[in-house]
Amino acid sequence: MSIDNITAKIVSDATEYAEELISAAKQEAAEITAQALKEADSIRVLMSERASKDAASVKHRKNSVAELEARKMRLSAKQAAVANVVVAAIDHLADMKPEQYIAFLVGKIAEIGMKDGQIVLNAKDKAAVGEDLVKAANKALDGGNLTLSEQTINMKGGFVLKHGALEINSGLETMVNALKEGATPEIVAVLFQNHEDKYEKV
Repeated sequence: MSIDNITAKIVSDATEYAEELISAAKQEAAEITAQALKEADSIRVLMSERASKDAASVKHRKNSVAELEARKMRLSAKQAAVANVVVAAIDHLADMKPEQYIAFLVGKIAEIGMKDGQIVLNAKDKAAVGEDLVKAANKALDGGNLTLSEQTINMKGGFVLKHGALEINSGLETMVNALKEGATPEIVAVLFQNHEDKYEKV
């Protein structure tokens, strides 16, 4: 075989081998590209699902916070309404006609049952009904010996009954607030009767 033939054979073999390498490289590149695209799609799906879950979680948290704030606001509104009713009740008692007011206070003094001691009133009540209250109370107690104190007390109305070191506070504020807890459900039912299914209990 001549030199030319040998050279041609070597070139032919090298060319064939190079083409095989190029073809294999192209095949491998195509497989790698396909696998990369497949993995990219999987990552996109995963990230989309995660984003949806995160969005749902954020929405749920926001809804929970909003509902909690709404409940707080409703509860605050109900508490304020009850407080206003309590204030109105105290004002109503304090503004009763003298004969009704005296009868009311005498009933409370009779409930206590203390026949000896001093009745302490605020300055307004002392001047307006003090003496009449003492007379009516002693009569109701059947031989009571209560007297009107020279002192006055800073309260909306009602009285403080003193006997020695003993003091019984029956001020209007004290009496009404003592009833507040038990009366609150009834007050709420009246004020929110058309909305009770929307409001939590106080």
